[in-house]
Amino acid sequence: MLTVACKSSAPSNSSDSRGEAASAPNCTEPENPYDEGSGHYAGYEWAQSSGSGTCGGNSQSFIEGCEEYENQEAEYQECEAKK
Repeated sequence: MLTVACKSSAPSNSSDSRGEAASAPNCTEPENPYDEGSGHYAGYEWAQSSGSGTCGGNSQSFIEGCEEYENQEAEYQECEAKK
């Protein structure tokens, strides 16, 4: 499983030219970590294109790929909201 994190682009004690804290996070957009042609890859791609928020189906690997996209997207949106 690929874990995506929200990292600050500057140390928390740094400041910009106005003396304000420069703490805007460096957010990583979702990226498909799976090999093309796999069920995981297909599930990830499906979730990315459908944006439904519901992962289901008959294939466990498809569902896991879909859930991976949903997790990455949620972390990305949470990180962006902190900007």
